[in-house]
Amino acid sequence: MIAAAPPGAGRAIARWVPDCDARTTQYVVVAAGPEETYRAVLDANLAESRAARALMALGRAPEWIRSRLRGERLAPVAGRESRLRDVVAGDTPWTVLVDDPGSELVLGLLWTPPAGGAKRPTAEWRAFAEPGFAKVAWGFSIASRPGGGTLLTTETRTSANDAATRRRFRLVWLATAPFAALLRRLALEAIRAEAEGRRSS
Repeated sequence: MIAAAPPGAGRAIARWVPDCDARTTQYVVVAAGPEETYRAVLDANLAESRAARALMALGRAPEWIRSRLRGERLAPVAGRESRLRDVVAGDTPWTVLVDDPGSELVLGLLWTPPAGGAKRPTAEWRAFAEPGFAKVAWGFSIASRPGGGTLLTTETRTSANDAATRRRFRLVWLATAPFAALLRRLALEAIRAEAEGRRSS
């Protein structure tokens, strides 16, 4: 079962984006321990399903339009494999804000709606207040369940730095929120399958 997360889900992410213009939470119960679940968060192929790849491509539509208007070349998509371990370790727009193995992982993006962004070191991320940007934090919270297994929660928080950016974000959010929610559900399913597959093997 995947549903809206229970109250109190996610702890570290709220310290990075305490006041948000949009907040979404979903969770899944995983028949594996916290350590196995944490490793699965990093190692699961989030682009394994055709639906996930289609949604990822749809999410890049604003970047594609901007690049065409500017006559720029857009970097190719990742293809049939996309793992958070590569996002954490690679040269991507995401900044690792919290990495507490077996407990929480929080990534941050400084976004210029509807496309583009900037990257800052973790130490500078919280205080970044340049107009034109929205802070996006994407977190995974992992907690043992009293009856066994693990509760895995994903939460996304977005907060614009100024009123004009907030208006642009809200327009984008109206169009993309249902697709983003479906992509998160597919990501949770992929992580659960990875964690439970590790346990059975």
